[in-house]
Amino acid sequence: MGDSRRFVLFAKLISKHIPKTARIADVASGKGALQAALRQLGYCNVTSWDKRKRNASPRRNYHYGYFDYKNTPREYDAIVAMHPDEATDHVILYSAKHQIPSIVCPCCAKPSATKYRYIGQNIEWQWLRHLRQIAYQSGLLVTETLLPMAGKNRVLICLPKASK
Repeated sequence: MGDSRRFVLFAKLISKHIPKTARIADVASGKGALQAALRQLGYCNVTSWDKRKRNASPRRNYHYGYFDYKNTPREYDAIVAMHPDEATDHVILYSAKHQIPSIVCPCCAKPSATKYRYIGQNIEWQWLRHLRQIAYQSGLLVTETLLPMAGKNRVLICLPKASK
């Protein structure tokens, strides 16, 4: 499956949970494939965040910098991320802090906002359990789904309790 197809699948999942009028932060956006897929579905208010200058600085609707749940201003209605590496726990904590939906497809276990220690094997399952626990403890409802693609395809959908 082509790389852009993965983002189209993720965008379609996002469209089931987040209205097209929402102001969305796309965290660790890379070259902007998810933003492009969301725009094709009618989303107009998407800002992509990336800490790599080559990806973010020369483009419109991009923010160059590290997404940090403590310091990022409250200007989004939802937050999405596909394989955001060390920003994964920041996505969930920003969602909880501002009681907004977040949809994240985690990849590697690289926490930067929370303490995390895995023991033994099954690091992926332990990382997902850790992320679910952060969300639950922060007052979010969490569901999981799988994207029909190879690789890291498990998605956590975190919604504020009031929105369900």
